[in-house]
Amino acid sequence: EMVDASTQTAPPVEGVTALALCDGDVTLRFEKDETGAWTWFDDPAFPLDQTALEDLLALPAALDSGETVADVQELAVYGLEAPKKYITVTSDGVDVVYYLGDQAADGRWYVLTPAGTVRYTSDENKMLLSRSIYNMAVLPQLPVIAPEQVVSVTILTPERTVAFLTDEDGVRRSANRDVTAQTAALVEELGALTVTACVDYHPAEGAAAVCGLDEPDLTLAMNYLSDTGADKALTLAVGLPTGDGGRYVTLDGETTIYRMEEASLAQLLTIAETGL
Repeated sequence: EMVDASTQTAPPVEGVTALALCDGDVTLRFEKDETGAWTWFDDPAFPLDQTALEDLLALPAALDSGETVADVQELAVYGLEAPKKYITVTSDGVDVVYYLGDQAADGRWYVLTPAGTVRYTSDENKMLLSRSIYNMAVLPQLPVIAPEQVVSVTILTPERTVAFLTDEDGVRRSANRDVTAQTAALVEELGALTVTACVDYHPAEGAAAVCGLDEPDLTLAMNYLSDTGADKALTLAVGLPTGDGGRYVTLDGETTIYRMEEASLAQLLTIAETGL
């Protein structure tokens, strides 16, 4: 009964200037900069995907529209007496907070709205509160490279070095051997490399070693021609398996740790192990 009537529902998305969400352990805060773009408060330079904020900004309205819990009892029954999970949206200097409680028997979750109403919300909405900041990163887009654009490839491992280049006739050679056929699948694979996740944006000391990137299993150095004919280079360090089908990688000597799918590196890993 003490709630201000003006803050009982979510403000229009267009007017929101700050947002915070907490899954009970980690709190993420976002704010709009002078250009109207959303930034991560802890690191404004972080490559934040703006569409990720669209999902979060739509969450309060979704929580407001959930089914009302009938015959409400004490808030403690729903895990809402002292909740630690919440989302806060700020508009015109006013904070509107939605709290998340326990999970109901049917799989939905209890929510306490700013109006003091206890509602249900979906598991999908609850999962939005638990999103890692790294799941909101804009991933680097690697170039699509046609086989004829590949100039040279060098693969370094602790055991061996594998290298080949393309001559004037378009033949790929390794120590004067024609390896065009042996490298066909590899070149196709390298031309379509894709980063699938950001693992650690600013790794702490020792993080590279944990991911096997202080001494990579292999390092790829590739020179190629862009679509306009400009000389380009790509360096890829491949570390340990993630344990669920991926590999830890870094790009072009940068420290940010990404994930690539191991299946998409099959040819690279095979030739690094067996040679040509």
